[in-house]
Amino acid sequence: MSNHAICAIATPHGTSALGIVRLSGSNIQEIISPYIDKQLQDRRAVLTSFRSGNSIIDGCIIILYEGPRSYTGEDVVEIISHGNNLILNSIVNVLCDAGATRAEPGEFTQRAYMNNKLSLAEAEAVSDLISASNVQALKAAQNSLNGKFSDDINSIIGEVISTRAEVESVINFPEDDDVPELSISSIKKKLISCRSSLKSLLNNSYEGKKLNHTMSYVFVGKPNSGKSSIINCLLREDASIVANSAGTTRDSIEYELQINNKIVKITDTAGLRFTDDEIEKEGIARSLKSINKADKIFYVVDHTKGLDDEDKKFIKTFEIENYSIVYNKIDIKGQKPKIVDAKPSEIYISAINNSGLELIKNHIDEDFINIDSSENLYLARSRQVKFLEDAHNRVNSCLQLLEDESFDIIAQELADGHLALSSILGQNPTEELLNEIFSEFCIGK
Repeated sequence: MSNHAICAIATPHGTSALGIVRLSGSNIQEIISPYIDKQLQDRRAVLTSFRSGNSIIDGCIIILYEGPRSYTGEDVVEIISHGNNLILNSIVNVLCDAGATRAEPGEFTQRAYMNNKLSLAEAEAVSDLISASNVQALKAAQNSLNGKFSDDINSIIGEVISTRAEVESVINFPEDDDVPELSISSIKKKLISCRSSLKSLLNNSYEGKKLNHTMSYVFVGKPNSGKSSIINCLLREDASIVANSAGTTRDSIEYELQINNKIVKITDTAGLRFTDDEIEKEGIARSLKSINKADKIFYVVDHTKGLDDEDKKFIKTFEIENYSIVYNKIDIKGQKPKIVDAKPSEIYISAINNSGLELIKNHIDEDFINIDSSENLYLARSRQVKFLEDAHNRVNSCLQLLEDESFDIIAQELADGHLALSSILGQNPTEELLNEIFSEFCIGK
């Protein structure tokens, strides 16, 4: 990878107190020096004006991190200005006119990986940390970024190499027709240890993979059951249109909701009914797509009418599974909010009185693992889990092959298992894999 200068805005789009422009590469001090009034020093914050010609773009704090003691391993400069996009874009334009190029998504982290500042698993954890949707996910991403996941992988790689070395020693002495029981017992013991370590890491990774996913909840039901009113109460704003006429919601509208330090997606949908209105039919079709993608469904029912045969028909016809029934409008009959632990569970609320909404939030909160159990988890990705499963299956196969003393095949299986584990850390990546991983990053990271 080239180490030419790249730059990008590193803070989110919008207005804020501060904004950051990041610059990395081999010649960045030469690029930036004509536009500032002071000399930069390694790891020292310098207050200076950033100029373009005779005009001051902004007063900035600029910090130089000389490579290799920097995020990317190259010289890095961070320019901290006021958080106005006009200012930030003006700084980027000046730097690009001076020879820098605009960074691609994830290019700073890719350079950190290429310069051995991060393993590939740690680089992926950077993206996971930024996009984590709950406190557990943050803790798990920090575990990966701090090297815990990579350390555990390297530890197992050491076990595999040690086992393979012992197998190879048996292969390299063909004059011994009978392999000593002591050698077979030692190899078996090491294989069992490898399998146990891989199984433990896999279990953690399966839990971590769940964390690496923003939970999605979809509110469905017949028209006028109060889905949009419930959404508005949860969001505490008039996000969805509410009206007495049936079929007001014509589309599936997704929102983000924060509940007890967790971010989830909630979706308002078109009311389920049989209709000849083409636009409404399209809305219902989109409702079904949302249902299919959801982690859990809240089926909303007008409490005054109850769950009728048409509701049951909808649930069966549209194959609605993993759902809870929300009985809305309980105020009309003077009933108090409650939750009934049944199958499916039943939640009784009144959206118009904003009563019982905390029961829905609590119900969502129960879907998350206990925060203490995330202390030893990692935010695993599908790619990583696949390689762990491959390595585990190969070690398991070796134990079966040991009974027939098929040492040549065992050695190859261990070599392939070693390759799978090394792939998690990015020790033999393809260009396509790197492009796929880093293209998911935000620009500036």
